[in-house]
Amino acid sequence: MKLIFSPVNSLTALMVFLAVNAKSQSISSTVSTTFFVEAYNIRGKPFTNPDASNIEGTPLLNQEWGKGTVYFKDGSVAQNIDLKFNLERNELYFNRDGELFLFNDPIMSFRMSYSSGSGKKEVHFRSGYPVNGRLLKETFYEVLEDGAKFHFVAYRFSYLADSYRYGGQSKKAFTENEELYIYDVAFGKMLKVKRSEASLVEALPDYKDKIVTAIRDNKLKMKTNEDVKKVITELNK
Repeated sequence: MKLIFSPVNSLTALMVFLAVNAKSQSISSTVSTTFFVEAYNIRGKPFTNPDASNIEGTPLLNQEWGKGTVYFKDGSVAQNIDLKFNLERNELYFNRDGELFLFNDPIMSFRMSYSSGSGKKEVHFRSGYPVNGRLLKETFYEVLEDGAKFHFVAYRFSYLADSYRYGGQSKKAFTENEELYIYDVAFGKMLKVKRSEASLVEALPDYKDKIVTAIRDNKLKMKTNEDVKKVITELNK
């Protein structure tokens, strides 16, 4: 397939028909085994600034391709596919001849394993949660605990900020951050929390005794997401 490129400072979008019958990447569906994708030739180009030399870091969760499974809202499933996730744009990409491609079909969730400087990581992201301020139903959250009563999720994002070095040129740098939420399944509400006992009790006052007991019995310092996850796991029992 021939790709037509626009000038350097713009991204060219085109619709392509992708037949997914390769052994390395497969799609199963009760509806169809083919789908359309919107392709962007963005390799080597900055995401928000034409001058990439003036940007430090990356908006990508994983710079190298990870392997994963994508679950579409129509019931289709793409398995064993190369994936990258953009934290700045909250977008999932797949690998097409070394280029980053956006899925055109709406995605419900995806799971991905990838390698980072601190070792192998496995993540699970899901959309479909209630509108939450600036965050829409299409927004992907990382699912840290998935229970019948409560989900513990993180909205992970990256943004450009000024980076100053003494005696050096001012630059822009990508900074990663996160917001933590508990999704109350019964009431369909997103509750913003922090990693502290007081914050959890404020969000879920009816569960105060269970929260205090879980933190005490497990000797949790509430300094990590894993600590909060253990508390939510106890509340889901």
